[in-house]
Amino acid sequence: MSAVAVVGLSCRLPGAESVGQYWDNLLNGRDLITRLPTAELRGRVPDALLDDPRWVGASGCITDPYHFDPSSFTMAPSEALLTDPAHRLLMKTGHEALQDACVVPSNDRARIGVFAAVGRSRHEEIIRNVLTGRGDIVDETALEVGNEKDHSAAKVAYRLGLRGPSINVQSACSSGLLALHLAAQSLVAYECDIALVAASTLRVPGQYGYVHVPGGIGSPDGYCRAFSAAAAGTVSGDGVVAVVLKRLDDSRADCDRVLAIVRGSAVNNDGARSGYAMVTAAAQEQVIRDALLFAEVEAAQIGSVEAHGSGTPLGDAVEWTALSAVYGESPRTLVGSVKSGIGHVREAAGLAGFARMVLSVSRGRIPPTLHVGVPADFVGRAESGLALSRRNQAWPTAGPRVGAVSSFGLGGTNVHIVVEEPPPPAGRPGDDTAPPSLVLISARSAEAANRTAKAWGDAIVRGDATPSEAADVSQFGRRHLRFRRFAVSRSAEDLAGQLTTPEAVRVLTARDPSRTATCFVFPGLGDHYPQMGAGLRDSLPGFAQRLDGYLAVCSDLIGRDLRSAAAASDRGKPRSESAIDFRSLFDTSRHGRGPLADPVAAHAVMFSTQLALARTLGEHGLRPAAVTGHSLGELCAATVAGVFGDDDALRVVIERIRLVAAQPQGAMLAVAMPSADAEALTGPGVWLAAVNGPRSCVLAGTREAIDAVSRQLNREGLQGRLLPSSHAFHTPLLDTAGAQLATLLENLTLSAPSIPMIANLTGDWIGDEVTSPGYWHRQLTAPVLFGQALRTAAARCGVLVEIGPGQLRTLITQIRGGARDVCAIPTMRRAYQNEQDDVVLMRALGELWQAGVELDWAALRSQAQRWKGSLPPTAADERRMFIADGADLAAAPAPLSVPRSERHTDSSPSSAKRSGPGDRRADLADTVALQDGDDACMQMLAAVWEDVLGISDLDGDSDFFDLGGDSMMGARLLSGIAKALGTRVPAVAVFEASTLRGMARCVKAWQVKEGVVDL
Repeated sequence: MSAVAVVGLSCRLPGAESVGQYWDNLLNGRDLITRLPTAELRGRVPDALLDDPRWVGASGCITDPYHFDPSSFTMAPSEALLTDPAHRLLMKTGHEALQDACVVPSNDRARIGVFAAVGRSRHEEIIRNVLTGRGDIVDETALEVGNEKDHSAAKVAYRLGLRGPSINVQSACSSGLLALHLAAQSLVAYECDIALVAASTLRVPGQYGYVHVPGGIGSPDGYCRAFSAAAAGTVSGDGVVAVVLKRLDDSRADCDRVLAIVRGSAVNNDGARSGYAMVTAAAQEQVIRDALLFAEVEAAQIGSVEAHGSGTPLGDAVEWTALSAVYGESPRTLVGSVKSGIGHVREAAGLAGFARMVLSVSRGRIPPTLHVGVPADFVGRAESGLALSRRNQAWPTAGPRVGAVSSFGLGGTNVHIVVEEPPPPAGRPGDDTAPPSLVLISARSAEAANRTAKAWGDAIVRGDATPSEAADVSQFGRRHLRFRRFAVSRSAEDLAGQLTTPEAVRVLTARDPSRTATCFVFPGLGDHYPQMGAGLRDSLPGFAQRLDGYLAVCSDLIGRDLRSAAAASDRGKPRSESAIDFRSLFDTSRHGRGPLADPVAAHAVMFSTQLALARTLGEHGLRPAAVTGHSLGELCAATVAGVFGDDDALRVVIERIRLVAAQPQGAMLAVAMPSADAEALTGPGVWLAAVNGPRSCVLAGTREAIDAVSRQLNREGLQGRLLPSSHAFHTPLLDTAGAQLATLLENLTLSAPSIPMIANLTGDWIGDEVTSPGYWHRQLTAPVLFGQALRTAAARCGVLVEIGPGQLRTLITQIRGGARDVCAIPTMRRAYQNEQDDVVLMRALGELWQAGVELDWAALRSQAQRWKGSLPPTAADERRMFIADGADLAAAPAPLSVPRSERHTDSSPSSAKRSGPGDRRADLADTVALQDGDDACMQMLAAVWEDVLGISDLDGDSDFFDLGGDSMMGARLLSGIAKALGTRVPAVAVFEASTLRGMARCVKAWQVKEGVVDL
C-alpha cells in the first residue's frame, strides 16, 4: 500500500481533553478510571443498583460530554438538543482534528472524506420519554437524523462542508481502526485527497458503574489488568478520537506537519466458531501477517504493538498467542494496552490505541501498561521476543521506529495497522532571520477569541510552535471568524506576551459593505525621510523590484542615481529601546537633509516609494475602492486610478518639481488652528495652502512673510512648524510653473479614473475633469482641501489606508468626531518611530484583516513554503445541552407535529435561494410596511421561529438559515405558520426572503393578495 501520512489528531478520552494531556497521562502511568464512593452516587444511580453486592462503581468518564456550541456548526439549538451527544462529539472532535491538520474545508478544493463510527446510546429513547411527558409530538425524521448511526458520517460532512466519500463504519470494538483502514484505502485509490477518521462512543445517560456478572466482560473490581495473571475483565468508558490522513507525497508537497506514517493495514473476520463472542488466534495471526505484507515490513522491525488488550483472560491469551506466532522471534517487541488506564472505549478503542502508537513512533517513548502485577503465564516465556511494557521507556529498536496496532471487534472483525515514525522535517527558516510574524486570532465571541489567543500564547511558550508557524497556521489553517484580534512580533516571548494578555476584540458586523471598502490615501511631502520603506525590501515580495524600477526611470530623467536614497540600511531597525526617537520628533528639519535635501530627489523618491507600495499591495489582494491624496500624493492617487500611466506619471513628477524649483523660493508653515483663524493670518505674501482638518492648516508664501507670521505666533504663545519645503506650494507664487505644467500635460494622454477619486481642489469626487491639464495647473496653485477629502472618503469607505509616511491617523481622528467607526491604517512608520518597517506593515495587514478586508496571504509571504505547527483549536462558546436536564427541559423547544405529507414537498425551502432583506420579494411585498415589535405578523413569525430554532434573541435582520434552519426545519416552520394563522401559506411565499422582517413582509403580502387580510 502507498504510504499515508497522519497530519491531524484530536481526542477526548477519560482524563484527557487534548492529545497533549492524553500523552502526558500515558507516560506518567495515570489510571483515569472514575471510581466514586456509593454515597456520592446516591441520587444519580438507582438505589437498587447501588445496594446490589455485585455493583462496581467504576467507569471511564470524560469531562462535560454534553457541552456543545451549535453556532460553530451553524446548527439551531433546537436541533442540537435532538442530536445524540455522541454525534455532536464526533463533529466537534473531527473539526478540531481538521484544525490540527491546518485544513479549512471552505478554502480547500481537495475532496475530504469522512469515515466515522459511533456507539450505541439511549439518547433517542430519552428524547421520546421527555417529549411524551410534555405531551409533545415527535418529528420522526428529525429524531432519526439526529440519533441513528446511519447519519453520523453524513452529518459531519454536511456540517463541516466535506465533499468526499461519507461512510459509516460499524464493527463493534474495531470500528474506529476499521474506519482508518478504509480511509487509507480510499486515499490510495484517489477517492479522496484528505480523510477524516473519527470514532465516538458515549453512554447516554452517563454511566458510573455496572453490575458485575461472573463470566462477563466487566471487571469484578473496576480495574482493567491486561495480560495479567489477575485479569478478570475490562471497564467500559466513553471517548472520541479523530485522525486526519493524507497521501504522504501530498503532505510533503503541502509542507504538512506529519505525525506518523501508515505503512499498511489489513482486516479479516474470525468466521464460523463456537460462539459469536469467541475469538480465534488463527484469524488474528493472519490479519497481522497480511498487514505486514501490505506494509512491506518485516516482523523484526516492529518495536511496539498496541494490543487490543481488553483484560479478559481468554481474549488476552488468544491475542498473545497470535502476537507470539508473528513477533515472537523478533529481537524486542514491547506490547501495551491503553485500556489499562482509560478503560474500553468500545467503538473508539482502536483509534485510542492508534493515537498512542502515533505519539510513540513520533516521540520515541513507550508508555507503561498498568495494573499488571504478576504477568499471565503465557507472557513470561523466555524464548519469546515479546514483552510487556511496564514502565515509561525508550523505543527498544534501532533504525526507523515502526509499530503496530490491533483492534478486534465483538463479532470477529479483526484489524491490524502498521505505523512508522514521520520523516524528519525539511529545513525551516530560523525565526531570527524570518520576517515578523503576524498571528491572526478569531472566534465567534470576544471571550472565545481571548481564550484562543491565550491558548496559542501558552503553546508558543511551550515550544509547540514557532512564531512563524503560528502565523502560517493562523493565516492558512483556520477559518477567519467575526471576532478578531492579532499580534505581531519576531520574538516568541513577546508574541506570547501579546497573545496571553486579554484585549479588546474587533467584531465584524458585515451588514454594510462600505465598512470593508478601502480607500488609499497618499500623503504629500513633509513627513518623508531618507531610506523610508527600506525595511520592506526583504519582507514584502515584489516591493524592492518595483521601487528599483521606478527609481531607475527617475534616475535616467534627472541624470543621477537615486537608489541610494532608498537603499536598505540599519534605519529599518530600532535604534534604541524607546518607542520614539525624540530627536527626530522635535527636529523635523532633519528629514529633508542628506540625499533628500534636493527637492527633485525628494519628490522622485517619495512618489516612487508610494507607487511601488500601492502597486505591490494591489498584487497581494489589497485593491482600493477609492483613492485620494495630498498635493504630490494626489498625483500618485491619480496614477493608481489609471489617469496616468506609471512612466508618464514619473516624468510628470520630475518635470513638475523642476518647474517649481525654477520659481522664487518660499516657505510653508503648519499651524494647529481652525481654517478661519489661519485665514486671518493671510495677507501680502501669505496664503492658506491647505486645510487638513478642523485644527490643522498650512500657510505658505514668501520666506520673509512666513517668518513674520511664525514670529507673530510665537509672541502670542502659539507655535507653527516649518515644513521641509523650499517653495510655497498651492499658492499663486507657482502660477507660472502651473501654466508650464499644463502645457506639458497637453502632449500626454490622460484617462478618466477607473477607480473613484477624490480631488484636492474640492474635497469631493472627481471624474473626467481630472484629465484636463487646467486641473493640474490649479492643483499646484490653489489650497488643498484635504480634510474635506478625508470626510468624503470616510462617508463611503470604512477603511482608509495611508500609503507612505504621513499623519492620517491624527487627521482622521480630528474629522470623524466619533460619528463613524473608520479605520485609519498607516503602512509605513513616521520618521520618529523606533520600529522596524516590516513590523509596521505587518501591523497594518493585521488591522486590515481585523476590519474585514480580504488579503492574499500566500502572495504576502516572503518564503515560498508554509510551515505548519501544532496550535490549540479555536475556542468555542460551549454550554451544557441535554434535553433531560431540568433547566434545559423547561427551555427546550416544543416540537411541532409535522404531517409526513408536509415534510418532503416540491417547494422545500432547501431549494429556495437564500436572500437578504429586500431580495427576491414579490412586488406586493414592497408595499407592505413593517415595524419591529409592533407588527402582528412579525410577532407571530418570531414566536414560530423560537419554537423551531430554539433561539429567542431575534431581530428583524435575523436570518433563518444563518441561525441553523434547514429544509426539515422549514417544513416545521410552514406547519407552525399554518397553525398560527389557521391557513396554509405556500413555501414559495414564505421563503421569498430568509430574514424575519423580510419573511413577515412576504407572508403579509401573500395574505393581502389572497384576500386573507386587508392592506
